[in-house]
Amino acid sequence: MTAVLGSLDEFIEKGQLECLNADQAHPVTNAFEAGKEAVLASDESTDHQLLVKVQFRVPVKIQTLTILGNAEDETAPQTVKIFQDKVNMGFEEAEEETPIQEINLTAAELGGQCCQLRFVKFQSVTSLQLFIQDNFGAAQTKVHRIEFCGQPAQSMDMKDWKPIKG
Repeated sequence: MTAVLGSLDEFIEKGQLECLNADQAHPVTNAFEAGKEAVLASDESTDHQLLVKVQFRVPVKIQTLTILGNAEDETAPQTVKIFQDKVNMGFEEAEEETPIQEINLTAAELGGQCCQLRFVKFQSVTSLQLFIQDNFGAAQTKVHRIEFCGQPAQSMDMKDWKPIKG
């Protein structure tokens, strides 16, 4: 049986999405809604860095990450460090700790090309932290979309499970 890879959007706990240093007018939820014009943006009065925290409803296997942005106006993320299961992480830890994977995004990738992740490192993920360390030079970082592709680690989502009362 071959596993089907697809968007993991439905497995993200949208109510628990968090982003440190986000502009209140451009919240993190904007980056996780397909087809929406709104963006996630950093607080320009602080700096360009963002720390996005994602929780999944069930453990997932992640194969690719897509981040959409605009490299031409220099607001798109460039350096992204990916951490796993560090739900209380702050900017200081993100700067100092070694990530599971670090990605330097290109203009092609920001236009919709998937970034391959080290699949063996992302086999049973319940939470991820994306530290957007740098952009292409602007005072503010803007993220148009963040999407993970992969599959549930188990074949059944426990939200769909109905116990039998006997």
